[in-house]
Amino acid sequence: MASQHAPALDRSATAVITAGMNILRCFSGTGVQVCPVAPQDDDEIFSSRYSRLHKTIPRSDEDPKKFAEDLAELGKSFPVKPVLYYDADSILLIVSRYREILQPYYQFLLPPAELVEDLVDKVRFAKLAERLNLPIPRTVRSDEIESADAALEKITLPCILKPDSRHLGWNDSALVSDEGAGPQKVLIASTPEEFRRMYATVRGFTDNFVIQPYIPGGDDRIFSFHGYFNAVGQPLGYFVGQKIRTFPKNNGVSTYLELARNQEVLTISLEALRKMNFVGAIKIDLKQDPVTKRFYILEFNPRYTLWNHLGAVSGVNLPLLAYADQTGQPCTPQFDYRLGTRWLSFGNDARAFLRSYRPEGDLSWAQWLGSFWCPKVYDNFAWDDPGPLVALLRKRLKLVVGKLTGRKSSHTGAATAG
Repeated sequence: MASQHAPALDRSATAVITAGMNILRCFSGTGVQVCPVAPQDDDEIFSSRYSRLHKTIPRSDEDPKKFAEDLAELGKSFPVKPVLYYDADSILLIVSRYREILQPYYQFLLPPAELVEDLVDKVRFAKLAERLNLPIPRTVRSDEIESADAALEKITLPCILKPDSRHLGWNDSALVSDEGAGPQKVLIASTPEEFRRMYATVRGFTDNFVIQPYIPGGDDRIFSFHGYFNAVGQPLGYFVGQKIRTFPKNNGVSTYLELARNQEVLTISLEALRKMNFVGAIKIDLKQDPVTKRFYILEFNPRYTLWNHLGAVSGVNLPLLAYADQTGQPCTPQFDYRLGTRWLSFGNDARAFLRSYRPEGDLSWAQWLGSFWCPKVYDNFAWDDPGPLVALLRKRLKLVVGKLTGRKSSHTGAATAG
């Protein structure tokens, strides 16, 4: 954590969090006032003991400018210009594209708008990586091919199809549900038949996607770099993460995470960011081929992420470093962190274990339960702040009851009509 000799932090600015619990947790016990923003009144983040001040601002895919304007109105209400946080591509793009609306009322640090678009858009990122000679897997862009057969002539199987993450609704689309339960980030095709089917349905969903060879190795071969860089591109803090499990296995969302030390991940990441003159918060995903030992960059996320929670409890608090930097205060850089604590999303981890890791022989019950024998932080729960988990469970129970009641009513109606 910060040196004991560092000057006291001026906490007069509010941290406005258009993000989830993992960013809010980074401010627990810091004395910084937080103001979470969420689209619905019953969002579980509002149940946190740290959310005495909060704001409901609806979001619309059809009118992102309205969200920016509403956010600006909130910013006007603070006596000191607040610091703005975002942990999703959709919000990142709104902040970047409407920065002229938000900058008078918020403090935030982003790369130039063109670079933000290059990093978020999968096709544009492939072109950027080629220009900068970044170590990414061989990539075929959707704008280079007109058919599945044309793509098969350029790729090797197995391969992945990765849609542009800007397209909302991917995880709720029929494509994902048809290919398997769970919020899959990519689709994996092992045969020409699988590829043709997936290509057709992905193309029906979006014209913006890339195809890459599947890098062998499990979830534990996925590493990540997390950092914050000031306005002149100097790193003020960074750490390396390593995945343990995901849901679904191999291509889903994170369920169990830990920090790691890996000099090659640091070297590759810092060199790539230097080439971009990068500023602000960043997460870089990389995967190591278990045979060649080579690391490949998978994607860049120029925003705050759920990993920041684990980094903060382990000694590198990137959101707090950003707070000090953006409010013009001196801060001691943080590069030293502790290992041993893990981050857990228990519900998704249990689903991953029951649906994949156990049936496929990767983990026994004893091994899975034994993996939890260590210090942990959680996606929604905290011992000193249980309100968000209680609110989340209440919402899910209400949803289940609603579904059961709806089914009972429909069955009753059908019987009466018959």
